Amino acid sequence: MRFADGFTRFGNFYAQFAGDFACFGNSNARFTDEFARFAQQQLCFYFTRFAHILTTYIIYEERCVFMKKIYLVTLLFFLYGCTQQATHPAILPTDDFLVIAHRGASAYAPDHTLISYDMAVRMGADYIELDLQMTKDGKLVALHDAVVSFQDVEQTVADITFDELQLYSPGDVFNEENPRYASTSYENLRVVALEDIFLHFGDTVNYYIELKSPAAYPGMEKALLQQLHKFKLLGQKTTIPKVIIQSFDAHSLKKLFDEEPSIPLIQLYNFENEANISKKDLHKLTKYASGVGINGEAVTQQFVDTMQSKGLHVHPFTINDEETIRKLMTFGVNGLFTDTPDLAIQLKDEKSSMDAK
Repeated sequence: MRFADGFTRFGNFYAQFAGDFACFGNSNARFTDEFARFAQQQLCFYFTRFAHILTTYIIYEERCVFMKKIYLVTLLFFLYGCTQQATHPAILPTDDFLVIAHRGASAYAPDHTLISYDMAVRMGADYIELDLQMTKDGKLVALHDAVVSFQDVEQTVADITFDELQLYSPGDVFNEENPRYASTSYENLRVVALEDIFLHFGDTVNYYIELKSPAAYPGMEKALLQQLHKFKLLGQKTTIPKVIIQSFDAHSLKKLFDEEPSIPLIQLYNFENEANISKKDLHKLTKYASGVGINGEAVTQQFVDTMQSKGLHVHPFTINDEETIRKLMTFGVNGLFTDTPDLAIQLKDEKSSMDAK
């Protein structure tokens, strides 16, 4: 066999691979894990056949010692690459619209409290959303603001212990800001630790967790993963993921992806005008994220189409009025955050009924 003949045969193999690759790609609009595995397997198969041809040429015809050394080193690197499985972002289901209870049913009860979360679960929310902060003594707590006020003094959560944080009353704040839904029973509510939420609900609900300012809390990602493992909330075979994690901090999300790539990660954005992500940034995003969360007023049909064409879900925040919820459903967003999960679920059910007709 001559060297040129070997390359001719390899060319034929490569053409066959290209045809298989194109056929598979055309039948799958999105680049899924299955597609990636298929491509990797096909490349390895055809290059292995080429390696056999080249081996025959080098060893049996030319006996070129130098070429054999170079070839064998290259082959070892290639075969090692074939054994490595590419890691891709977790895939979210596309056949359901997710109602995410923003801090619980926070339009009706103090946010981030068990009462608010219980209310959202009874309403039928797909997820309860938790904002996480970390206290001075390393406790993960469900709380939106990094600075709270009690005893007429503003305190940074990172600078106080969990016990000290118990002096803050989210119920008093809610009652003052929401007289329509105020209740004296809320006055005794206190900030809840993440582990207490997990103890309360276990795996009976789905969690949508936001890491708030993780750069200010060294070790926050590790602490969260430890608790998710402790309560066996990862790796479950469920219709929708048991846990989704979001953050504005891309570095934090990438750290989580490196540790637990099976968790769907949502990159948060807050746009001043219409939402837009450059091609360069979008390419980086698809390496670790399963979707994006953006402020609702920035959502456009074009943005939704662009994100979904790249396999990314779109979850706008925080939408509480009927008109905007209907509009975003028309755009085809994959879910949304709301303080009024009862309204969102009602509109979701209406749309499902109309689509079924």
